[in-house]
Amino acid sequence: MIGYSEVIQTMAAMIIFSMILINANYMIQRNSIMQIDAELEQEVISLGQEIIEEARAKAFDEVTQGEMPPTIIPGGFTPTSAFPTEEEQQLAIRSNFLAFEDFHNWSEVITTPHGDFHISVEVYYVDDINFERVEAQTTFKKIDVTVRSEFLRGINEPRNYQLEFIRNYYAE
Repeated sequence: MIGYSEVIQTMAAMIIFSMILINANYMIQRNSIMQIDAELEQEVISLGQEIIEEARAKAFDEVTQGEMPPTIIPGGFTPTSAFPTEEEQQLAIRSNFLAFEDFHNWSEVITTPHGDFHISVEVYYVDDINFERVEAQTTFKKIDVTVRSEFLRGINEPRNYQLEFIRNYYAE
């Protein structure tokens, strides 16, 4: 009987050791996935922030590019209906943008060493109380930059990351 008890103890030790190895492997895999997700999310934030910073460097409005501000503020600003359409933006080159609203409806796929990132931008006027979308011209514009990567996935589809910035005409 002594021989059998040693065999049983050895088998039990092998089972326990196997369970420890499986758990260790699972933890290593989970940590690797979390590290990769963190690197991709850092890239997403970097790309989105780059667009926002570039838009901030442009004039607040098409009509404010010159030396003289518009005579009617905010009524003299570009109406929402005159913002670029998706069709106009298909051929647009980002380096040619002169004003904040020129980024409206712009989209592009940017390829980095971490993969392809789909970027789309929306610019619109917001009110000065709740910063909610309005159709009328105000002294506030909001830019929403949405970045998506096929490698950053939710349950069934890629996750969209949205970065936003509110710009005030008087804060230039």
